[in-house]
Amino acid sequence: MTKLTTLPNDTKDLFSKQATWQSWLMVEGALAQAQGETGMIPLAASTEIRRHMRIEDYDLDALEAEITQSMSPVMAIVRAMAARCDGDAGGYVHWGATTQNIIITGKMLQLRKAHTLTLERLGRCLTLLSDMARKTADWPTISRTNRRQALPITFGYKVAGWIDEFQRCVERLIEVEKRTFVLTFGGASGAMHSYGPNGFALSAKLADILGLEVSAVHSRATNDGLGEYVAVLGLLAVACERMGNELYTLMANEFGEVFERQSENVVGSSTMPHKTNPKYVVALLAESAHLRNMVAPALEACRPSHEGDAAFNFRLYDLLDAAGISAYGVVTRLETLLTHLECDKAAMYRNLMINPAPLMSEKIMLELAKSTGRQNAHDIVHHAIVVSERDATSFADALWQEKEVSSHFKDKTTLAGLLDPATYTGCSAEIASKLANAGAESAEMVAKHARKLSGQDI
Repeated sequence: MTKLTTLPNDTKDLFSKQATWQSWLMVEGALAQAQGETGMIPLAASTEIRRHMRIEDYDLDALEAEITQSMSPVMAIVRAMAARCDGDAGGYVHWGATTQNIIITGKMLQLRKAHTLTLERLGRCLTLLSDMARKTADWPTISRTNRRQALPITFGYKVAGWIDEFQRCVERLIEVEKRTFVLTFGGASGAMHSYGPNGFALSAKLADILGLEVSAVHSRATNDGLGEYVAVLGLLAVACERMGNELYTLMANEFGEVFERQSENVVGSSTMPHKTNPKYVVALLAESAHLRNMVAPALEACRPSHEGDAAFNFRLYDLLDAAGISAYGVVTRLETLLTHLECDKAAMYRNLMINPAPLMSEKIMLELAKSTGRQNAHDIVHHAIVVSERDATSFADALWQEKEVSSHFKDKTTLAGLLDPATYTGCSAEIASKLANAGAESAEMVAKHARKLSGQDI
């Protein structure tokens, strides 16, 4: 079983101004460590610089004033860090680096923390869905295509489809890490001007310290990996919306197949005391739409010019902050919904049996086709449906009036025995059980992967 840890309610603090400054200090400290270990700066200077990586040790008001005056936040951090160092160590802070190297690398550290928490929360959701699929694996219900009743299935089969899609979301989120959490650290234009040939060893060492991949070309204008990440988050939002919309519909009075377990103190309407409105699914749908709508602007921001373009990059950085916050918000709302969701087996069966016989038209057609051929069987059964609706007679009676039907089946009782939709759910239960197990395995894998990512934070 996956051991549940205490997770934050949101990730806003990970992208606050103070958290951003802290990420820059972490990068500057890691840079000094890498440069000390590769002989680029004195080891003593490297050690001294790394003593000053805690933002809590700085005068934040003075730092804010310096940023306002200089309009260069990274330079303000560098000056403050250098001023705190003893001896000549301050002169080695930010050695050969450029502002965008620090900003984008710090952003990777912030985003990876949010990503890790998002994965851990998503793993919990897979556990909840797996439990639901297992519980409802054999609960007969009705499938709907084009919003109309189609064939009998089980509710567990429906849940299996959600698990399958969320598993792909997990796969994409993990797969994209190697193209998203990448070190871009080649100096002002990315070509290692300030480092020379030693820059390759430096970037490899720095990436190893920070737990990042390494860019082959350290271009500040290549942001497709970040755009891809937001697009992957958009697909996660789509999965949540698809499931959420379906549950939202099934919560309607006319269906009542699922409902949210709410406290008796929850108010549905300020004017209609009888209302019990869905709350958790609405919150999920709203946040999911917000996240999905970030995809196009993120791709738009992935088009900086030449070797660097802050006008585009800053737009993208803001979107990454927003996406990191929103993605975690989406999976948090998803878990909250699933925790409060109740399935009504009786309501599902009631809806299935409102007019059950026509739901078996496919089964009757396939059985009849053995003697009449498939196309003829389809036309015969369709005609029986038309007669049943036109004459307000039962589907069973309309079928029996068709001479091909009465000659094929032994008697009317045999025909009636084939018209119970609860007996015609295909492989629904088998699929539900299989995906319940697969979802549980995915949840364990995600938890393990999240722990590995957490260990990369310096």
